[in-house]
Amino acid sequence: MESLQQGTSVKTLLVLTDFSQSAKNAAEYAVHLARRIQADVVLFSAYLIPDIGFDSWPTGDESNRSKQSLSSLQEESSRLQSLTPDLTGTFTPKCAVLSVEGGMAENVTAIIEDRKDVLMVIMGGGKCNGREDMLFGEEITQILVNVKCPTLIVPNLAYLDF
Repeated sequence: MESLQQGTSVKTLLVLTDFSQSAKNAAEYAVHLARRIQADVVLFSAYLIPDIGFDSWPTGDESNRSKQSLSSLQEESSRLQSLTPDLTGTFTPKCAVLSVEGGMAENVTAIIEDRKDVLMVIMGGGKCNGREDMLFGEEITQILVNVKCPTLIVPNLAYLDF
């Protein structure tokens, strides 16, 4: 891990995404905040494997979902990195990606327990539009109840002039 000063390690903002417009807005907010507070970003998505019974399980479906999630995360990471050009003499946050099978809340809790550098969890929040905002509702509630670090829910229309 890169250091800002001797003995001070870079902290991480854990940014949750379901690839909705709300999540993309929150990720943009997070990247600008990360630059301002000199933190790196981990863009995280969880994917679910449907429980449809062992005999009818399509071969390779888990691998395909994993690859699709990782591909989408890498595209989003590239988009976010383009928002923060590398300016000489200023901190540029690194943007890593992480994709794991399972529920969002349980995985976020495990990530924070495993990593000791998570400063804050950032996610989008807004009106639930069917599948558009998967993180809305129960997932957000579970994250807020279980996560042991500050959590920022960015409203759909939030704008911060950095």
